[in-house]
Amino acid sequence: MHAGMFMTSVRVISFLILVAGCAAKALAQAPTQPAPEPPKDPTKLLDRIKEPDQGGGLHLTKHWAVVFGGIKTGSGIALGPAFSHKWDDGTYSQIKAVYSVKKFSVVQARYDTRNFWGDRASIVSRIRWQDAPTLKVFRLGPDAPNLSVDYAERKTEGSAQLRMQVAPRLRIGAGFGLEKYETSGGRIDLAERQSLSEVPPLPGLGTNPWYTHAYFSAAMDSRTSPNYSRSGHLLEGTIRSFNDVRDGQDPFGRVEGAAQQLIPTHGGRGVIDVSAQAWLSLSDDLRSVPFFLMPTLGGSDFLRAYPSYRFRDRHALFFRGEYRWAIHRSLDIAGLLAAGKVASRVKGLSLSNMAESMGAGIRVHTETSSLVDLDVSHGRDGFKFSIGFTSGGS
Repeated sequence: MHAGMFMTSVRVISFLILVAGCAAKALAQAPTQPAPEPPKDPTKLLDRIKEPDQGGGLHLTKHWAVVFGGIKTGSGIALGPAFSHKWDDGTYSQIKAVYSVKKFSVVQARYDTRNFWGDRASIVSRIRWQDAPTLKVFRLGPDAPNLSVDYAERKTEGSAQLRMQVAPRLRIGAGFGLEKYETSGGRIDLAERQSLSEVPPLPGLGTNPWYTHAYFSAAMDSRTSPNYSRSGHLLEGTIRSFNDVRDGQDPFGRVEGAAQQLIPTHGGRGVIDVSAQAWLSLSDDLRSVPFFLMPTLGGSDFLRAYPSYRFRDRHALFFRGEYRWAIHRSLDIAGLLAAGKVASRVKGLSLSNMAESMGAGIRVHTETSSLVDLDVSHGRDGFKFSIGFTSGGS
């Protein structure tokens, strides 16, 4: 890893943290009262929504639940059964199988230890198999045309991660895992795709690496919940390391930073949500990072006016602003503005020529978890309707 690249990464992350920190300090006296809750009517569906368990299951019985999503971005609507159990000492286990309308699938077994170190820490381990038979891949870079080819990706993973709440607002995480990837398809010299004929072969296409993946993260988080909140702020940094133990692919790393500020308005009924994120690859060569592990923009998480994986490269920058208004204790309407950019080098992450997304939508949620997002957005490629289901968990 180049020292210059590492220092540039640190400066970008520090800048994001400084901006959000200043905003948090200036807004420390802002009112944080929760939105007034109308009386509960047990005959109404939204009033009967319960919080999902720690594995993301919405329970039908004590042990059987339904889980949504959690496969891979671009899977479409996905759901499946989950069987979970929580012991008296706090240990938790779950087995789930999820299938999507686009024939994506995942099977996962998860085990969470009981809390230890003064009830502040736990270890989450999982064995996971994931299959994505049809994914879109576009040309790399910020100016990629709206033309794509398909490829398939399969991932098998065994991992464990430590989660520790050091202080009420400070948490850290560390993890290690072995991840096996298999990719196929994605040829870019197909006769029917002449517009893509100048695209060089994608880094990592057709390889079957086994990566050891280690990471460490730290976050200052005053939000009610990572999945849904109406007040608080987040400052988070993560560093990752990937080393191939099978195919001899180049090792690489990545630094990630996130800053978010939630500003309640009108007594908590409205909320302004502003955030910024950056992903910076640490490698010695432009082709060291396989395309399937590069940061991407597009889809329900980033730039909703574009399809999943619309923009992809070694580095990425993303800004987002949203205003939500509660029309029900479990239902918000929202307006959203977002902009982002990818680049092969850090210096390419300028604020010019960013892809933009503007839209409006509906948010269905519990007090601490997002359940359904419906959005209509517009960007440089036109209008796009998106729907996302999730019940939290991983």
